[in-house]
Amino acid sequence: MTLVIENISKKIQNKTVLHNINFELNEGEIVGLVGRNGAGKTTLFGTIAGELLPDFGRIGLNELDYINTTTLHDQLFYVDMPDNWLKYYSPQKIKEILKIAYKDFDEDWYDLEITRFDLNNGKRIRNYSKGMRALFMIIVSFASRAPYILLDEPLDGLDVLIRDQVKQMIVNQVIEHNTTVLIASHNLVELDTLVDRILLLKNQTIDRTFSIEGNKNIKKYQLAFVGDKLPEFLRGSGTIIAQTGHIVTIVFNDFVEAIGIKLAGPDFKFVEELPISSEDIFRASFAKEAHAWQQELEEEA
Repeated sequence: MTLVIENISKKIQNKTVLHNINFELNEGEIVGLVGRNGAGKTTLFGTIAGELLPDFGRIGLNELDYINTTTLHDQLFYVDMPDNWLKYYSPQKIKEILKIAYKDFDEDWYDLEITRFDLNNGKRIRNYSKGMRALFMIIVSFASRAPYILLDEPLDGLDVLIRDQVKQMIVNQVIEHNTTVLIASHNLVELDTLVDRILLLKNQTIDRTFSIEGNKNIKKYQLAFVGDKLPEFLRGSGTIIAQTGHIVTIVFNDFVEAIGIKLAGPDFKFVEELPISSEDIFRASFAKEAHAWQQELEEEA
C-alpha cells in the first residue's frame, strides 16, 4: 500500500502556501519533512489528512481518493499540535472516542503506555505539561493502528531521557506493525537517527529528497592544514562548517579521487574522515540555505 501525494496546491487567503507537491510514502518507512518555520509543513499535513481541501491535486491510497473515500479515513492518523480537540478530554475518554473512529485501535497497548509513562488517565490533556502532551500524542497516534501516521514536531518539549524512549518507541512500532510515519521538523539532528529519507519543503514545494544512503559521494572530514592560509581548493570543493585556527571541518558535496589525492598531499598535517549526518548532507547540498537555517535556529535559541 502506498500513500500518493500528487500535484497538491493550496492557497490560504489568496497566498500560495503549497504548489505542485509530489511524493509517495511506502509501507514501513519513516520519512522526515523539513523546512524553515512558515514553510508550510503544518498546512501540508492538514491537507494530506483532509482537514484542509487542496485547491488542486489528489491524495491517493490503494488507487482510491483518500479524502473522498470515507472508508479509508481510519488508515491515517493526524492531530494538529499543540491545539486540538483532544485537549478537552482525558486519556480514558479519548480512548472511548477513538475506539469508534479507528476499528483497529489497540486498547491494551494504549493502557500499558499510559501507565508506563505515568500519565494521569483521568486528567484532561490541556492540564498536562508541554512534554506530557507531546508524549501522549505519540502514544495515541500509534495506538490508532493506522497504517499511516503524521507527526508534527513530535519531540518538541521532551527532555533528553524521554526523547530517547520516544524515538525507540517510534522505531519499534514501525518495525512491529509496518507503520509508515511522516515526521515534520525543523531540527535535522533529531531526525538523523530516525528517518530513511528526508523531504525538503522550500518555496512552497518539495525541492528535493535526500538521504545518507543515497549520497555516498558526500564526505565529511576534519583536517589540519600547513601554513597560514587555507588551501584555496577547499572553499571551491566543499562547505566549511567549522574552523578553529588551522583545524577545519568540511563537507564535500561531490567527493572525487582528485580531492582525495590533494588531501593526502603535503598541505595537511592530518586528515580524518568523520561520520556523515543528514545535517551535513543538507549543508553540502544547500550551502546558502544551511547558513540561513543556522542563523534562524540561533535566533530561536
